[in-house]
Parts: sequence; C-alpha cells; structure tokens
Amino acid sequence: MPDIDPRRPWRWWLPLLISGPGWIFFGMLRQFAGALLAHLAIRHGISPTHAHEPTQMYTVAYSMLFENPKVAIAVSTLFVVLSQLKINVTNAYAGSLAWSNFFSRITHSHPGRVVWLFFNVMIALLLMEFGVFGALEKVLGLFSNISIAWISSVAADLMINKPLGLSPKQIEFKRAYLADLNPVGIFATFWASTLSILAYLGLFGAYPQAFSAFIALGLSFILVPLIALITKSRHYIIREHHTQHEQHSQNCSICENHFESEDMAFCPA
Repeated sequence: MPDIDPRRPWRWWLPLLISGPGWIFFGMLRQFAGALLAHLAIRHGISPTHAHEPTQMYTVAYSMLFENPKVAIAVSTLFVVLSQLKINVTNAYAGSLAWSNFFSRITHSHPGRVVWLFFNVMIALLLMEFGVFGALEKVLGLFSNISIAWISSVAADLMINKPLGLSPKQIEFKRAYLADLNPVGIFATFWASTLSILAYLGLFGAYPQAFSAFIALGLSFILVPLIALITKSRHYIIREHHTQHEQHSQNCSICENHFESEDMAFCPA
C-alpha cells in the first residue's frame, strides 16, 4: 500500500477495507450460496445427511441447467476437481510458508521451501488416509477455539496494547528486530485455547461448553495486556533500528540489490 495522500485519503482506505476486513462480505455471500444449494438438493430428494456434499449440490444445480444428465455430472465433476486443485495448491503453498517461517525462526536454518512443501503435503495425505474427515466436525470444533484465541490475541495487541503503549506503536515485521518467541502472544493463545477447549469438551458444564468460543475470545483480551504488563513488553523488539528514512532506497550488503528503506534491517543475519 502506498502512503496515504492527505488530499484523497479515501483512495487508501477503500482498497484497504475491501481487501482486508471487507472480505468477510464475500465470505458471507459464499455461505449463503452454499446454503441455497444445500436447500435445493434437499428439495430434490437428497438426504439432509449428504446435501452439504459438493458433488450432490452441484449435480442438482447443473441438472437444472442441462437437459442431459451426463453433461450435468461431467460439469459437476470438472467443477469439483478444479475447486479441489485450487484449494489444495493454496493450502500446500500457505502451509509450506508457515512451516518454513516457524522452523527458520526456531532453528535459524532454512533447508528450502520445497522441503516444507513436501512435508506439508505428506501430513495432509496421512490425515486423509487416517480418516480425519470422518471426525472433521470435532477437529474443526477444537481448531476453531485455537483460531479464535490466536486471532483475538492479535486483535487485543492492536486494540489494547498499542493504544496503551504496552507494545511498540509501529507494527514490526522484519525478522532481524523480532525476538524468536514473544510470551505475550504465545502464553495468551495457549491458555485461552486450552481453557476454551476444556470448556468445549464439557469439562465445566453445559453453558461454558456452548460459549467456549467466547471464553477463548474473552481470555485473550484479558491475558494479552496482563502478560505484557508482567513481562514489561521486553520481548517485542530486541535491537534498536538503524534506518535512514530520508533515503527512499538502500543497498543490501548481501545481494547488492536496492530496496525501500522500510523493508531494510540493520542486521543482515
């Protein structure tokens, strides 16, 4: 994103909102479309147990568009195959990026993205062969508590810690200035997800089980500023910045290419 032009700030805010939080509206439309297709499948005699399956939904929908049932099945198959290819390629790419970032941060070594690509794909294949889809609802239920705890921790840092000065005002993304592990996010996510999962499993009764997602959200917003206060925010930035912001670009000492000053780090390691 370019810098905000004070004369026309809407040219910065509009693409930010559309591509960022505004994406939830596209997701909402997709959910409504899926519900409509499932309802259509049920009205055409498909069992409610199988109405959510893509093959069933698309076959019914395309049967209304094409008179020949073979054409409808062929188009449905093509659509499902293309969708699955797109989803799995995206997941393989994103997963390899996540594994690479995690292990390079912990071990300070980088065997290459291709290694983590195969690693991620092998895990996906093993989960599929072990029948994880049979327990998908429970798996997603557990995962949702972890996801909410993680995202809420990030939100709490942005909405509470930064305005209160408990974390740096600038969002730092350069690895050279970041600690390997920041207890603020890690411990908040861990305890919020652990307690919400225990509630989700019914350990604390029926009401906490029903509101386990809100437990994850609420605990994250409490723990993030609390841990930041206890640790005195020492683990956000590990060294001082040495950037010359008056220069538009700087020369990298390793690859000798020019980059914008905001993207450069004083420590080349």
